[in-house]
Amino acid sequence: MILLRNAARRPLFLATALATRNQRRFAVAVAIGVVLGFIAAVPLVRTPLVRMPAFIPSYEAALFFIDLITSVLLFEQFMRLRSMALLILASGYLFDAMLIIPHALTFPGAFSTSGLLGAGPQTTAWLYVFWHGGFPLFVMAYAWLSRREDSGTVREIANPSRAITFAVAGAAVLALACTLLATKGHDLLPVVMQGNNYSLLTTKGISPTVWVLTLLAIATLWQRQPRVVDLWLMLVMWIWLFDIALSAVIGSSRFDLGFYVGRIFGLVAASFLLITLLVEMAKLYTGALGAAAAAEQRFAELARSRTPPAAKPLVHDGSETFIVRQNIARYRELLAAGSLDETQRRLTENLLAEEEAKLGARKS
Repeated sequence: MILLRNAARRPLFLATALATRNQRRFAVAVAIGVVLGFIAAVPLVRTPLVRMPAFIPSYEAALFFIDLITSVLLFEQFMRLRSMALLILASGYLFDAMLIIPHALTFPGAFSTSGLLGAGPQTTAWLYVFWHGGFPLFVMAYAWLSRREDSGTVREIANPSRAITFAVAGAAVLALACTLLATKGHDLLPVVMQGNNYSLLTTKGISPTVWVLTLLAIATLWQRQPRVVDLWLMLVMWIWLFDIALSAVIGSSRFDLGFYVGRIFGLVAASFLLITLLVEMAKLYTGALGAAAAAEQRFAELARSRTPPAAKPLVHDGSETFIVRQNIARYRELLAAGSLDETQRRLTENLLAEEEAKLGARKS
């Protein structure tokens, strides 16, 4: 599929398609369910549970592949739309995936007693902070750039392949810098761990700051008519709020109920966006293929109905005129639906005028 540059075709992409009323209702229902689950877990959040160091490698291996695949899907959308906002969001997911690796390797008891990579007592806790505090910053940058692109103040990227190369390298360098700071620069960071207790993250205001950053990310994404990706991303950040609250704000120790439940919330958040992206992409591309097949069938029927008994060739209303008529019908349908924003409506009206002018010229 080639890059589509006009408003009439932009809804084929998840990054530009507006969320439907049913999608918004479903998101609200999930958000309410998460709140109810959080309320049920709060009274028992500090209850000690069985110590399972193997939980972290298993959980984070799943999380790594989920974030990596999500990043690839977003990079694919960027290749077609050349949107700087999408590039930033894809880089954020890639940064997350890369930082998960040292977090798992340095977790005490997962692969060695004190953790690999020269980890100290504070390493894993600070990697968690960089991980959960860094991603909301990518989301806020995405939301800000997305609005600027809608207003036309940011140009599309001319060379997407080169941009992806730089984005991947940038995410890798940033993840490496965070890892080195938490390992080699361990002694430069404030103490937040006392054995398995990390309540100092809360008393020193570090985990509440991460929580507030996540809340700000939701606020920057908020729109009256959100796009599909923005809607699911808001839901991801909403679930992250409760992940951080359970595992780093209210919870205070490794292997208590908040530690486990908070990470389950995080896994649900990451999985939810990936699953919905795959489902929505399947729906959009199935619809596009169905529309193409229907147009091809209509064209074949038209060709048969227009063929005269003497088998004279079709001249005055051939395939090009048929395509023009189909374009006019499609543009009118989009304008009548009322789902376009102001920029998309203006571009669609211009395209409609061009196609009508072509049809008028053919008739004359």
